[in-house]
Amino acid sequence: MKLSTRCRYGMRAMIEIAGRQGSGPVKRREIAQAQHISLGYLENILSALKAKGLIETHRGKDGGFVLKKSTETITLLEIVSALEGSLSPVTCVEDRKKCGKSTDCLSRIVWKKMHDAQTNVLKGISLDDLLQYNVAGIREIDYSI
Repeated sequence: MKLSTRCRYGMRAMIEIAGRQGSGPVKRREIAQAQHISLGYLENILSALKAKGLIETHRGKDGGFVLKKSTETITLLEIVSALEGSLSPVTCVEDRKKCGKSTDCLSRIVWKKMHDAQTNVLKGISLDDLLQYNVAGIREIDYSI
């Protein structure tokens, strides 16, 4: 699965907000400048993240965006799902009724394994984990067994 630009930028926006926790709300303009995202595009992304309950807006002169939950409880799966929707490579993985061949389809086994692997990786990493990786200077995770 290839993630959209919207998803990649949304992840960066969430990391920016998370990294500034405790310093008050982060203004949209600050996120856009720090992450090199246009204000218009960022507005669309932030609206989606807000609609899914990941961030909230504080109004006023000192307003901006804050996380709605702690960095420890927000997983990358929540962020990606909020911006991409389903992670399923084919519709029958989440709903067998979408395909009349799903009970006999051998390739569905592969699509299901792909889906489960992606889901488990994203579910297993929180925003806090990413912030900790940053502190430690980690830029790549080894998933080999």
